[in-house]
Amino acid sequence: MKKIDMILTKFEEAVLSISILLMAFILIGGVISRTVFNSSWTFTEEVGIFLNVLVTFFGIGYCAREARHISMSVIYDLTNSKAKKIFGYIIMFFTALIMIYVAYLGVGYTISVYNLKRVTAALRIPSWITVLPLPVGFALGAIEYFRTFVINVKDKQNVYISSKFKLGENAENYDDDTKKGEGDAL
Repeated sequence: MKKIDMILTKFEEAVLSISILLMAFILIGGVISRTVFNSSWTFTEEVGIFLNVLVTFFGIGYCAREARHISMSVIYDLTNSKAKKIFGYIIMFFTALIMIYVAYLGVGYTISVYNLKRVTAALRIPSWITVLPLPVGFALGAIEYFRTFVINVKDKQNVYISSKFKLGENAENYDDDTKKGEGDAL
């Protein structure tokens, strides 16, 4: 299981990194081409939008694994460890269910776009490919939240905020007011 997780993590990191670099190069190149050479690249907007969608939705699972998703934790932070554990069960389980549902809706949407047989304007790529990251990203996110739920069920003592981190292990990532090296407050 750890090998599959490592492969999936490396795959997501590669897709996200390459997509962000491509987006930067293509969009900056398009601006330079338009302003310096007075000639616009026809595909820049299309590729930029696709890469933005790809990064957004592929990032769901990666952010869940790295415990980097936005959280509104006022009530959670004020509770004791037993209540945090219960909240962890509820949050992870229902988030996984919601993501599975949205992935299901995304599959339906992708199929409906596929059935339209449309292609993109500039590159003539089938349009369904441009929306495919949506169900894939939500499915990866659902898997990650479900994994965290299972880890929390198996480990009765610790509270996991992701499949990778226990509560408090990466506190400096969450507290913007805390200067680096001043302790782990969570």
